[in-house]
Amino acid sequence: MRKTKIISTIFGILIIISCKQNVEKKAELKTENPIEKGTESKLDTLNADDYNVLFFHPTESEFNELIKENGEDSGIYEVDSDFGFYASKVYDSITKTDLKIKNVTERIIKYSTENGIKYLDRLKNKEHPYGIIFNKINCEPKIEFGIMTDIGIYQELTEYNKNCR
Repeated sequence: MRKTKIISTIFGILIIISCKQNVEKKAELKTENPIEKGTESKLDTLNADDYNVLFFHPTESEFNELIKENGEDSGIYEVDSDFGFYASKVYDSITKTDLKIKNVTERIIKYSTENGIKYLDRLKNKEHPYGIIFNKINCEPKIEFGIMTDIGIYQELTEYNKNCR
């Protein structure tokens, strides 16, 4: 029993480290407009401009697909648990401020940039099902993929706000 806990802890740490490395590698985003005429009601879309921090993650059915694709021993349960744990800690503290925060599972996340409206279609970024968007009016949004600890999230938010004027 004790050996299993040690192995699980080591495995969890390795997942967090590998996810942090994924965060540091900027993903190539698919930003074309995925919404064709007449399909607006078929795709759930969220406007990121209404929020300062968005935690995006798979829906329950998407999570179940990840388990089918990667296997139950892939570590996806730990990744999901860690993401939920740290997002919850940050969510609880940020809701006490004037920042707007939300956990989202909408497929399409629409956001404004200096070059116009862009879209993040979560299903077209399969290698990055978890992440955070930092956003502020008149600033480019910052999209981070993977799992971060609450301390890492606070550091990224502080740095983003410091550089966004």
